[in-house]
Amino acid sequence: MEFKGLSLDAFQVEAIEAIQKGESVIVSAPTGAGKTVIAEFAIEKALREGKEIIYTAPIKALSNQKYRDFSADYPDQVGIMTGDVILNADAPVLIMTTEIFRNIIFDVGAERLRNVESVIFDEIHYINDIQRGTVWEESIIFAPQHISFVCLSATIPNFTEFADWMRAVRDKKIHTIVETERPVPLNTSIWVPGFGFRDMKFLRKLESETMQERKKGRGQKVDFAPLVHHLRREDLMPCIFFHFSRLGCQNLALRFKGLNLLTPPERHQALSLYDESCERFGVTERANAIQMRGLVKNGVAYHHAGVLPAIKDILERLYTLGLIKLLFTTETFAVGMNLPAKSVVFENVMKHDGISFRYLTAREFQQMAGRAGRRGIDEVGYAISCINPIDLSVEGLKGTFARQVEDIESQFSLSYSSLLNLYDRFGEKIYDVCERSFNNYKNVYQVDLLREHMRQVGEDVERLRQYDCVQGDFSQMERFLELRKEFFKYTDKFNKSRHGKKKRGSFELREKIEGVKNSLNDIACQQCKRKKSCIATMKKIKSYEREMELMGDEAVEVENTQRAGIRLRLDLLQNLDYLNEQGLLPRGKIASQIFGYELQFTELYFEGMFEELDEEGLCLLVSCIIFESRRGMPRRRIREKNLQWVIDQGDVTVRHLRKLEQQAGLPNRVDPLDTGMADTVIAWCRGANFEDLRAANLDDGDLVRNFRLIVDFMRQMKRAINEPMFRDKVDRCVKLIYRDVVDAEAQLQTQV
Repeated sequence: MEFKGLSLDAFQVEAIEAIQKGESVIVSAPTGAGKTVIAEFAIEKALREGKEIIYTAPIKALSNQKYRDFSADYPDQVGIMTGDVILNADAPVLIMTTEIFRNIIFDVGAERLRNVESVIFDEIHYINDIQRGTVWEESIIFAPQHISFVCLSATIPNFTEFADWMRAVRDKKIHTIVETERPVPLNTSIWVPGFGFRDMKFLRKLESETMQERKKGRGQKVDFAPLVHHLRREDLMPCIFFHFSRLGCQNLALRFKGLNLLTPPERHQALSLYDESCERFGVTERANAIQMRGLVKNGVAYHHAGVLPAIKDILERLYTLGLIKLLFTTETFAVGMNLPAKSVVFENVMKHDGISFRYLTAREFQQMAGRAGRRGIDEVGYAISCINPIDLSVEGLKGTFARQVEDIESQFSLSYSSLLNLYDRFGEKIYDVCERSFNNYKNVYQVDLLREHMRQVGEDVERLRQYDCVQGDFSQMERFLELRKEFFKYTDKFNKSRHGKKKRGSFELREKIEGVKNSLNDIACQQCKRKKSCIATMKKIKSYEREMELMGDEAVEVENTQRAGIRLRLDLLQNLDYLNEQGLLPRGKIASQIFGYELQFTELYFEGMFEELDEEGLCLLVSCIIFESRRGMPRRRIREKNLQWVIDQGDVTVRHLRKLEQQAGLPNRVDPLDTGMADTVIAWCRGANFEDLRAANLDDGDLVRNFRLIVDFMRQMKRAINEPMFRDKVDRCVKLIYRDVVDAEAQLQTQV
């Protein structure tokens, strides 16, 4: 079978045939195997039949890339909605982040999605993401049942379990496809600074040596020059060189800026396209753009979240054209982007996860290493892992290099906004609805196993209680063991009292011991020849009964954990007057329309703060709600007292919400106000040039991203509050923020 001039693999044909039948499909295949072709077929089918289709991606960069790609294939039929970008929202093919799709389900429900035939979930394994995974689960559970899903994923070990859960919550037939072969084989190797290419045997030997011995043959700083020269000499470029630090990416790129990796024609083409694109996006004079130009002319670049979005887009285009040979980048470049390389290098296979340094999981490693090997171009892809001898742990590396990746786990954890929407639709039945989560599906399976084990143990207990007792009544052995236990307890106390300084009470203990002995002698078991065997049997019975009790407690806890958490949050919302037995109250109706920071906004709105503020003050307050400083950064006060007073007032309200959460026994989901970007927002609202902005520990890309988050949040505010004067003020605020390099819509339109 062929599609768009491509000869399809068997797994692609199988998926397409299922889509033609109107079935949902879940496809698990290695990175670079060609899953996007399946999505493109689903899009063409929907357009051919006059239906609508939604494509969701985990990150905005991937959404933007798909918008550009699909717009080229289907002109005027593609739209995009990502919070900070809304273009052609009525198009039959809509690209959006998964959060936007979830919000549409809760916001307008089935009416807006009536003509949507399918939803494509790219990178569905993101359901495992601790912070955002719940969004995928909510979308699968609560989307209208007429919608088919096309779920595309990297390898999922518990694939069958995940598919069975989807079958349990969706009405449509679900077809599952697993492809394990990579179209381009992957060659993995280890490079040790100062020692060159080595194997695991060498690493084990190195780990056994002292720290002083490990440092031999290399300086304190790792020199990657030998490795980079190897890549060039062996024709292993283009190369994606992963580094988990932004500064590290930049430093390495500048370290190798002198390499001349382009031919004269390539250099001319790269600079022409770069200059033309920078001029079109209006970023030519940016410091970031000037520095990057000096790298691009030699085929080198760096790419991370701190780079201006416009410049990142330019770099991605140059890379696609083969004009960037050595790209130093953070891990976000690996998520779904169709930008393969001949080789991939890991500066380190350890990363900081916000708490401590740890080795990459097998899934993380395979996701990034999977970029190596261009289908139809390379016969083999190369993944090279640099191992620092100082923090070497062979045991940790085993997990990273494992062939089998980790199971995906449920991260289902409803926000206050989601709870309000569900309560509005289902009332007290919300518990039954929420128990459809992947986590609860696994819990039900776990409880069923526990119940079955309890049944089997119960049968063993009954069998043991039928023990052939020569005295005629085996049940008396239970009383016999209780008396023996008392006898040993009193005897032990008596012996301690005899050897201690205080001998008071020894007479009473002697009396108790004699009483227990007499009671034991009254039981026939005391003189029975089979006493030892009977004691062993009764002890086994008691052990089984304790095991059954523990399993019963565990089953009850597993069954009730989710219900208890929902109940606590619903009680908090009821105490705050967001809902009652009849449904949502005014506060609840507004909070249900805000996804993220819903309680902060609602409480501050009802206190009248947003109505009292002018546009500048409103932008400031929103920035303090949505901004989160990097860990360890001190709280900053705003220079202007009248504006600091605004934040102080809002802070009282937000702190009260956090205290109520703690008193209710809930983890804090209400984040405190953060003034880390306040002065920058004020300057921007007053018309400052982007080059003149200064914000502590924020790169250009961070500034743009946070400005866009402010715009996204204000658009939610406008949708939630049906009051003309308030909406007009919010529109004016958006105009203050959404200009120049912050205007994502203008930037994306320029690219298409």
